[in-house]
Amino acid sequence: MDKVYELTELWDNSIKGEEQSFALLHKSLYPCLFNYAVKMIKDEDLADDMLQDLFIKFWQNKSRIGSIVNVKAYFYRSVRSMTLNHIKSQQLRDAKLEAMPVPDMEFSKEEIMLSHEIDAGLKSSMTQALNRLPAKQREVIYMHFYDKLDYTQIAEITGTKYQSVVNSVYRAVQVLREVPLLKDIYAL
Repeated sequence: MDKVYELTELWDNSIKGEEQSFALLHKSLYPCLFNYAVKMIKDEDLADDMLQDLFIKFWQNKSRIGSIVNVKAYFYRSVRSMTLNHIKSQQLRDAKLEAMPVPDMEFSKEEIMLSHEIDAGLKSSMTQALNRLPAKQREVIYMHFYDKLDYTQIAEITGTKYQSVVNSVYRAVQVLREVPLLKDIYAL
């Protein structure tokens, strides 16, 4: 049996909820995807964690992803995207840390407690606001801001048009701008 056909069949069976097929797909693709990810990010533990998360996302979103013509290429593209996003966010984080001046001050316990209370209030407001969004907007916001996917990737994953994704993100951000504690964050 042709390997491409076999992987496609395993994926199609996975879409139908066959866990055994998904386990075989994982067993077949994991070693090569792991090596690929390690070459890109040079950290075996992180690569393993990222791949496990990716396979979980694939399982959870199998119906939305739908049929895939070339399963191996799709999984490789996903790993590549995931690792490049990680590298980019790591570089940005490192650059921000290097550019940040080291403060020469100490904070009192009261200031730290007040800061934690403000952070908790902000997180609570953000969670409530996100939960009030329609499911589609919540999904694209999550993919765009948390998973760091661009609009094209989101459109491909969700099977919607590019402009629909852009509009959904825009509308969601407009709603979030109306939440009092979040106004300053989304003022731009």
